[in-house]
Amino acid sequence: MFIHVKSSDSIPISKKILYSGGIIVFPTETVYKVGCHLTNIKAQQKLYIMKENDVNFVILCSSIDSASNIIRWNPLIERLAENFWPGPLTVVGKMKANLNLEKFFGKTGKVAVRVPYYWWTANLLKEVEYILCSTANKPGYGPPTTLAQTLIRFGRNAELYIDGGETIYGRESTKVDVSEGKLVVLKEGALPANELRQRI
Repeated sequence: MFIHVKSSDSIPISKKILYSGGIIVFPTETVYKVGCHLTNIKAQQKLYIMKENDVNFVILCSSIDSASNIIRWNPLIERLAENFWPGPLTVVGKMKANLNLEKFFGKTGKVAVRVPYYWWTANLLKEVEYILCSTANKPGYGPPTTLAQTLIRFGRNAELYIDGGETIYGRESTKVDVSEGKLVVLKEGALPANELRQRI
């Protein structure tokens, strides 16, 4: 099924599909993502298979408070959250909640979280709070910035595809590990690493 972000039905339909164990492809401010509701075990397994054992997953959170329920807070995470969330920054921290997500994030006890600001995704997260997701592509393809690219690079195996046009940044989020209280840039993306360092 395909629907546009401007449709009044896009959020209710997405919410229904997520809560029923379905998979959705959707836009963020960075790139298009494919995801499921965080707590649906059956949907998790389907997503894992669809992504062909990828380990580049993130938990999108509805707010800073929601993110603080997933990872253990420290002063550095607090400063990053205050300065860059909502926004294109993914933070890796020590898992706080017992979510059994080792196959998505490895056995390090860490998980990646982000609070996006793209209006449609933010509104959906207000309804469902958490989405476990990854870039809507298969190995060997770059991250999609339009729905058309998603269909080419990922296929049509999801229950719902949401069209939001071209993404704002056209790049993946910048990813940092701050689990030990110091900043380690794992991947520079939409947010310049020098800006990160200057503002913390």
